[in-house]
Amino acid sequence: MTIRRLAFPALKNRRFFGLVLTLVVLLFAIPALANILSSATATADCVGFTLTVNAADLSPGTQYEIDFTFALTCNGSTTIVSGKQTFTATGTTASVPITGSWPSPLSVNCTVMGSATLTSTGSTVTITINGSTTASLTCALVQERMTGGGTVDVLNPSTQVEVHGNSDSFDVSHGFEIHCGAPPPKNNRLEVNWPDHHFHLETLTLGTCVCDPAFLPPDNPDAGFNEFIGAGTGKLDGKPGASIVFVFTDQGEPGTNDTEQMTIFDPSGTPVLSFPQTNLTFGNQQAHRVGGPKVPACLL
Repeated sequence: MTIRRLAFPALKNRRFFGLVLTLVVLLFAIPALANILSSATATADCVGFTLTVNAADLSPGTQYEIDFTFALTCNGSTTIVSGKQTFTATGTTASVPITGSWPSPLSVNCTVMGSATLTSTGSTVTITINGSTTASLTCALVQERMTGGGTVDVLNPSTQVEVHGNSDSFDVSHGFEIHCGAPPPKNNRLEVNWPDHHFHLETLTLGTCVCDPAFLPPDNPDAGFNEFIGAGTGKLDGKPGASIVFVFTDQGEPGTNDTEQMTIFDPSGTPVLSFPQTNLTFGNQQAHRVGGPKVPACLL
């Protein structure tokens, strides 16, 4: 009698097919991950940050919360800056803006990195800051400033001064101590006088200091600029709400090449004093470096 071995290829195939089918069923039975963060980007400076967090797979009408954390490292010491933002989804995606400030304006160079989390699911993304996951913030204050004063002789044919529509010629005098910065630090002073009128600076809102090749260099080799471009607000004849834009230059000693130009506006925004770049008839404007590391001299 012959005994044959029985093979069950069909049974093996059925078992394999059943296993695959089970895996497929389980795969489709697992729900797709919902409520996720897709990205987070921020811009940061020495004052604070502006953050935008993008979320997806949301349920419209549902309120969500985003927790964010920045690690701010300055001089080897790390400070954690955190916060939260709630929002109600109006669709399946959302772009959530968030702004904030550091505990105090930074006066030294720092690095910053961060992350954001959607609390409903724990979905977390790294924040891209200024185009990088770890951003460097250049905040060391060189503390440059300009001081001085003098008089502009508006009898110069190239000078045009307007006071409430009056084109008479006269002298304009000024004195100041103003600091470079964005925004400039406190303790700025600027006084401008012309016949029957006076402007007193209260807040310097712009202090841009540049080495302009159109002007001569200052004599002080530590001064890295020869031109101060400024703007601010203050009082005109004792009344608040006036404003000023101006440009002062330091073009060496004894100051005869130094120039100024300015426009002063009354509270309604009407120019009441305006003249173009004009050499001082007497006086001196001096660029300075105060503390901090030495800076490249403004040499042209």
